[in-house]
Amino acid sequence: MNRSLVLCADDFGLSDDINRAILELVRQGRLSATSCMSLMPAWTADAAAQLRELETQAALGVHFNLTEGEQAIPLGKLMQLSLCGRIDTNRVQSSLEQQLDRFEHLAGRTPDFVDGHQHIQMFPGIRRIVLTTLVRRYGADHPWLRVSTPALQGHDARFKALVLRLMGTGFNAQRHRYGVRGNRDFAGMYSLRPDAGFDRMMRHWLDTLPDGALIMCHPGYASSHSALARARDAERAWLAGPRFAAALRDSGRLLVKQPRLD
Repeated sequence: MNRSLVLCADDFGLSDDINRAILELVRQGRLSATSCMSLMPAWTADAAAQLRELETQAALGVHFNLTEGEQAIPLGKLMQLSLCGRIDTNRVQSSLEQQLDRFEHLAGRTPDFVDGHQHIQMFPGIRRIVLTTLVRRYGADHPWLRVSTPALQGHDARFKALVLRLMGTGFNAQRHRYGVRGNRDFAGMYSLRPDAGFDRMMRHWLDTLPDGALIMCHPGYASSHSALARARDAERAWLAGPRFAAALRDSGRLLVKQPRLD
């Protein structure tokens, strides 16, 4: 019997090269969700229209962002403000509403889910704003919210995973108090280096994650020689190729649009 899996590409809208890769992979049946950075330059009417044509094949979400672009807050500073209880809640609220508004304006629909660039939806102070906004804005039929709690093994970013688990302490308890649904099982975190062994990690996740899990990924065409751009290109090439198709088949996985929620 097949085990279901959501494979979600983050960062749609960040650049044309990322958009092109994600659209191609969705059309090939190699992705089942993508999350959109709706205030970034490549979130355009044309890009949104192309994505909307694929909504039967992939869930479409909002990739809530505070750390990229003209009004960015450096991640380290945002984490410090969050842990110290000094988040500018008005700024966070306004930005979230703008991003939801712009997604809905160009996509012509509400998002299926919400997650966060660099997992900011999990951070203290920010998560309460996200939770209250989803409940107030959408009611009982709210988008589900990504739970980005990483394992400490099966990848090459143990310290990064430890930090995120610290930042996300209490997230699920608070989410449940607000009655907001989220995925139960998550993977996809790694160093985002081109030599990290994406093939090996993906095979491990496909083999070991429970039914209904969510894996995030970051495919793109390389627009520069940076390590991140080359890692994106390596992901894209592997996901588009025969080894991923074989890995899906060998692990008995079926790509679906919605993870198992709680």
